[in-house]
Amino acid sequence: MRAAPRLLPLLLCIVMLPCLSGCWNYTEVDDISIVAGVAIDKDGANEKIQLTAEMVDIQGGLDQNQAGFKMLSLTGSTIFDIVRNMISITGKKLFWSHAKAIIFSEKVAREGLIRTVDWYSRDTETRSDVFIFVSGEPTAREILNLNSTTKTIMSFELAQMMRDEKYTSSAPTVEIWDFIDKLETMGNHAVAPLIYIHEQNGQKNERVNGCAIFSKDKMVGKLNGKETKSMLFAKDGIKGGVLGVNDKNGVPTYSLEILSSRTKVKPRVVNGKLLLQVRTVTHTGLDEVMTSESFSGNETISAIEERAGEALEQEILAVIRKMQREYHADIFGYGEIIHEHQPEMWVKVRDRWDDEFAKLDITVDSKVIIESTAKTSRSIKMGD
Repeated sequence: MRAAPRLLPLLLCIVMLPCLSGCWNYTEVDDISIVAGVAIDKDGANEKIQLTAEMVDIQGGLDQNQAGFKMLSLTGSTIFDIVRNMISITGKKLFWSHAKAIIFSEKVAREGLIRTVDWYSRDTETRSDVFIFVSGEPTAREILNLNSTTKTIMSFELAQMMRDEKYTSSAPTVEIWDFIDKLETMGNHAVAPLIYIHEQNGQKNERVNGCAIFSKDKMVGKLNGKETKSMLFAKDGIKGGVLGVNDKNGVPTYSLEILSSRTKVKPRVVNGKLLLQVRTVTHTGLDEVMTSESFSGNETISAIEERAGEALEQEILAVIRKMQREYHADIFGYGEIIHEHQPEMWVKVRDRWDDEFAKLDITVDSKVIIESTAKTSRSIKMGD
């Protein structure tokens, strides 16, 4: 009888062996259509949803490593209805785990994204790290259709672009889980990057610049690229980029590379009134000097730092005021910070936060520090 317990692990291993022989949900690649990304528009004829899917076309199977793309558009009353009906056209089930981008037309975004986002977030085969965009063109499918020009899978290219966006900070990087989280959080409004078709010398390329502003799930306005950078400073979202600085005469002269930046937001209650202090400290490197004057006299490193800080302070304050006066939209997440640091005050204002945010007294203080002057500490001198 004592030997029985020793046999139990062996018996368990024998029982589990069939389960370890392969993937329970294994599917041949020839039986699926791999979705790289989708564009969602409104069909002008009947106002139904039009979904355009960019699918990976693997020629000759995976072994040859030759991937192209196929495009398919279908109209329907719901996203799920469209996705299922696509099977009757492709003859294959759509595989969503490799999808990288969802592009919404402005019309869809202004009517509200809950209808279209809900299925994607609910379906068990989709991933929550897909990037979302709002098209700056009349339709969203125009962006995906650039693949015929670039000869690349556009959705994968957009994903790489967003991973590199930290070097410009002209648009927010938003994954669908983050967007949904903002919709569900009181005291925080969502944003999404705007994407355009940039044409120069007859060559068309995609360009991400600026952002769409949302109140609940409806798009209510836009910020351009410069305003978006200021917004990212205001909410501690800057990872990199460039600060342009004028000389003492107001002429654009210096370029500062952002090495790091930190924003601290401090809510205070003074005489029963809620106040907010926004302070930014940005470390930079001096990467460009468009003048032959040396750093002497009034044009010192400290003078450049001071002008850069003053300009950044005004730009941040301007975008905050715009959100307060035009949209009553707290896209900075200041409501969440008040909830965390001033919970008693938050209880009083949370039910009318949009109105309270619009009249909130906010001050901004920005400090810019130049840590290095790259490979040289002097300007280029002109010869006699």
